[in-house]
Amino acid sequence: MSVRLPPSVSTTRAAPAQLTRAAAPSAAVTAPPAGLRKGDTGPKVKQLQDALVKLGYMTKAQVATGPGTFGPKTEAAVKKFQGDKKLPTTGYYGELTHAALKKALSSGGKPPVDGPTKPPPTNGGKFTKPPVISAPSPNYNERGGKDIDSIVLHHTASNNGAGDLAWMRNPKSQVSAHYMVDRDGKIYQLVNDQKRAWHAGNSALHGVPTDMNSRSIGIEIVNAGDGKTPFTEAQYKALTQLTGYLKQQYDVPMKNIVGHADVAVPKGRKNDPAPNFDWNRLRKGIS
Repeated sequence: MSVRLPPSVSTTRAAPAQLTRAAAPSAAVTAPPAGLRKGDTGPKVKQLQDALVKLGYMTKAQVATGPGTFGPKTEAAVKKFQGDKKLPTTGYYGELTHAALKKALSSGGKPPVDGPTKPPPTNGGKFTKPPVISAPSPNYNERGGKDIDSIVLHHTASNNGAGDLAWMRNPKSQVSAHYMVDRDGKIYQLVNDQKRAWHAGNSALHGVPTDMNSRSIGIEIVNAGDGKTPFTEAQYKALTQLTGYLKQQYDVPMKNIVGHADVAVPKGRKNDPAPNFDWNRLRKGIS
């Protein structure tokens, strides 16, 4: 139905429409109900995608077509969000992910991304996980519900990365670490972050007895540990990227990034990562 304006306002026909458009509030982006998974379609999926765009996990271009399809890109975005919120990275939008998404949206979130997603820069405390070579070790168990709040650096006591790696993967050795940084800067991951690697032994943190294995990430650096063998440039670069990422990922305070020498009990039992390790360089690189 059309409505004619009275003669007294006939000269301002465009103004009311313009004012109406300006006054109309933009629709709020909210978290859809839980229970979405890969293969689902419909408005609830579109609502999820809009929320992921607002938080910076998807681009507008990725969700501009279709009625809302939970495809590989949406699944990848959900997994990235879950990882950032320290949730199981299943890609399934369940109750825990719904609660985390709702909280993130209520706090304002990140600005939408209009173009292709770029990895965050490595300066200013922003780190991505560096490339790692999978080398699974059987020497681990469960953390027992402990949160990760520490990083412990070790030396392998040799300059033979291949031999060190083989030893930590040998079930008879009963030792392991989450990562090993070889002389050439290659990073090997032996134990999943969420599992308890066997690297610290009897330990205390800041003088308080504790089970460091249950609360820390262990990093072995291939080095004789004699204080004379230099750590390589490639090792410092790889270690800075890895430690910076782990510090950021698990919100580890700088004071809890320590050497085995700092936590081993009794005091003096260990000298890791070695007297000639440049702690200042590492701390400056990850601060």
